[in-house]
Amino acid sequence: MSRTVLLPAPLVFLFVLSFGCSGLKESKEPTAPPPKPVEAQQEPVETKVYDLSKEDITKIHDITSRNISVEGVKLGDRTRDVDKILGAPIKTETLPTVYRSAYRNHGLYLEFDRFTGKVKAIFVNNLYKKASGDLAELLAKGKMEQLKKAFGDNPVESHPEPKTTLFEFPSKGVQFIHHDDLEEGNHTLKLVEPKG
Repeated sequence: MSRTVLLPAPLVFLFVLSFGCSGLKESKEPTAPPPKPVEAQQEPVETKVYDLSKEDITKIHDITSRNISVEGVKLGDRTRDVDKILGAPIKTETLPTVYRSAYRNHGLYLEFDRFTGKVKAIFVNNLYKKASGDLAELLAKGKMEQLKKAFGDNPVESHPEPKTTLFEFPSKGVQFIHHDDLEEGNHTLKLVEPKG
């Protein structure tokens, strides 16, 4: 019985060996040239960031929320970095998915993602006194001509709440919020991640 178990093993070995040797014939097809060495990848081009407390962002062609900061704070910054730049907030509200913190006499609000701790939205309203040029006038008066001149002719208009009109420029990540108060309107520039 032991011979029947040992006998198939050498046959299997010879069988595998005969098929393995048949694949070693020289190929007459040209071989592919060796791959070229990978060139050093270029470092990503740094996007210039414009601080709306120092520059009139309404004059900058093709500006998006990705290259706008407020006193050095931009979208995606971490809470601890914001605290170093702006100091402690005046107040903070806890909402379902974000924390909303007020700074600079309630003229600047930041929304932080509760799970990542990163800036998700920046709100600059007409109480913010460091805005310059046409942006300061836009926040004070909310003129549509200035808004369209600065960010584009075709904002998406909606009414998320009574007495509130939202003008959105999705590809720029810029929203302008007009809220009708009793005496005069309240205007807010909101920066979010661009879509598309």
